[in-house]
Amino acid sequence: MCSLRCRASSSGTPAAPTSTWHHDENLVERSAVAVYSHSFADPEEESEDDPQLEGRDPDIWHVGFKISWDIETPGLAIPLHQGDCYFMLDDLNATHQHCVLAGLPPRFSSTHRVAECSTGTLDYILQRCHAALQNILHEADNGDVSLKSLEPAVLKQGEEVHNEVEFEWLRQFWFQGNRYKKCTDWWLGPMAQLEELWRKMEFMTNAVLREARREGAPTEQRQEIAAAVLASLATRQNLRQEWRTRCQSRIAHTLPADQKPECRPHWEKEDASMPLPFDLTDVVSDLRSLLVDARA
Repeated sequence: MCSLRCRASSSGTPAAPTSTWHHDENLVERSAVAVYSHSFADPEEESEDDPQLEGRDPDIWHVGFKISWDIETPGLAIPLHQGDCYFMLDDLNATHQHCVLAGLPPRFSSTHRVAECSTGTLDYILQRCHAALQNILHEADNGDVSLKSLEPAVLKQGEEVHNEVEFEWLRQFWFQGNRYKKCTDWWLGPMAQLEELWRKMEFMTNAVLREARREGAPTEQRQEIAAAVLASLATRQNLRQEWRTRCQSRIAHTLPADQKPECRPHWEKEDASMPLPFDLTDVVSDLRSLLVDARA
């Protein structure tokens, strides 16, 4: 398993990994996944007595499989020749992870899945965002908002949607760089729309924190607000640091300009257009202190 190295490339030049071992997600349970592989030409076959040809031929594209969460059992690399098609049947996609190992010739593939469309679609996330933003009572010209409800369940759900759109959509998209613009720029419109909705959620979070800090407000209410949103904000802080580290990694700096990951959304502390800092360390610390004081 350790000898299988994930690479994606359209030429014989080795490229940095673009994905690690993974499952295909958002699929109907136990539905089949079919992949058709088209490479421009297979490398010339070498003689079977060639002493240099041992194990996996690095010139041939392969699909790798391994048992999920199993670091002991070796993985399996299956060669993919021109026109090959492979299927993941029944629960294979659920119980195993897979990757593609780059070969020498350029390759295109076509993957066919049965999607679970109740989540993971653009319509789904837009509806989630608009539902969360229904808690805005009034929006000022500078972006500041007041909230309709301070019910803990409403605030908690709003912050969970905030995290979902930021980490499952915006950061996932911009981490790919600008490589897909060569094929289509269609997704730039929806991503701009999602980013604007996300920005409004930043102002919503600021309004929530303002209520948690408001002097004169009942102590119990302030503590309920802090308890409702603390987990989501702590997760947001941790994930932002993880994504920034990925974007600034050594491997990321070696990629061509159009493939370099972009850490977006990102802003500096001095950016007056944003109501909250990118780094939420102090915010999370303040909320924890509020809850600790309540127990003292």
